[in-house]
Amino acid sequence: MTQAIQPKLTLDDTKAALTDILDALLAPSNKEKLDDARKVAGNDMMKMMHHVFPLVTKIQQDVIQKYGFGPDGEDAIKFVQTVRQYEIQDAEVAQLALRLKSNFLPPHPTMAPPQTP
Repeated sequence: MTQAIQPKLTLDDTKAALTDILDALLAPSNKEKLDDARKVAGNDMMKMMHHVFPLVTKIQQDVIQKYGFGPDGEDAIKFVQTVRQYEIQDAEVAQLALRLKSNFLPPHPTMAPPQTP
């Protein structure tokens, strides 16, 4: 049984891949699908996992193939592992990764500041 070789991304490749994914998420056809899925999901995490997560994952998988990763979930995990390695070293990667992660999670409700008596 042969093991697939994990693509080696440079720091610049990782930044480019993250930027390409974020751009793809904002492409009109993808944005419309994601907006519809988010509307259905609301703030319900289970609905997010069912409606939004698969769309974001598919878009990410489509983009990372350009960087040598395969189209499956295993390679998506390998990509995320690569991003995590660079997040520690580079503030720009950390910021791009945070922006990407925000697409997987429901919006957090804002809490009103505490009232003083």
